[in-house]
Amino acid sequence: MITKTNFCERFFNLSPKICIYDLDGTIIDSSHRATHDINGNIDLSDWKAKSTKDLIFQDNLLPLYWQLVDDYKNGNIIVICTARELGEWDLEYIHSMGIYYDYIISRPLGIDTIDNILKWKQCQHFFNFKQFKNLKKILYDDNVNTLTTFFKKGCEIVNAKIWNDKFNS
Repeated sequence: MITKTNFCERFFNLSPKICIYDLDGTIIDSSHRATHDINGNIDLSDWKAKSTKDLIFQDNLLPLYWQLVDDYKNGNIIVICTARELGEWDLEYIHSMGIYYDYIISRPLGIDTIDNILKWKQCQHFFNFKQFKNLKKILYDDNVNTLTTFFKKGCEIVNAKIWNDKFNS
């Protein structure tokens, strides 16, 4: 897990929410790099092959990005939790686009755990540790299985696909 300091002026919130944001399909449109098999599953080897600087920097920000900015500036705790393995160019893109965060959690190299299980395992300390336990948590994700998993654990959820479709039209 990587931690990052302030990017901009920020309200000091005594009762922050923990806002957990996915990347792909939530705050970043990277669909031009995704190829899916007949069952709708992403082709991970093709995805990794397309994780070049040139292709990553063709990604675009989605409307939900502005909610992340608002949450960050209002002093909420921003957690980027992605099921992708983050490389050098991913991090450069995140920083160059001003995607604010307090914590960033990504898929460890060589781990192929299904997304919703991986994300829950990596975020459960925000639900269990004393300093986070009583804080309100909100998950922004486009994966229904991930949304369902976190909802069952007491997290508020926002379907990023619906949000982005609403504000993209």
